Amino acid sequence: MKDISFYILKILVVLLLIAVAFIAGAMLGYSVIGGAGEPMDVFNPELWQHILDFIF
Repeated sequence: MKDISFYILKILVVLLLIAVAFIAGAMLGYSVIGGAGEPMDVFNPELWQHILDFIF
């Protein structure tokens, strides 16, 4: 039982690190590399709708 819970904990930690890396990368890419403005603007739904309009 101890081995299973340790395995599940490792998976959850990896998933959390992936999520943090994605969020930090999106903020960094949008504001610093892209020079588009505030880092928190990347979470604006209107921005994502605008991006999806270009794709589709």
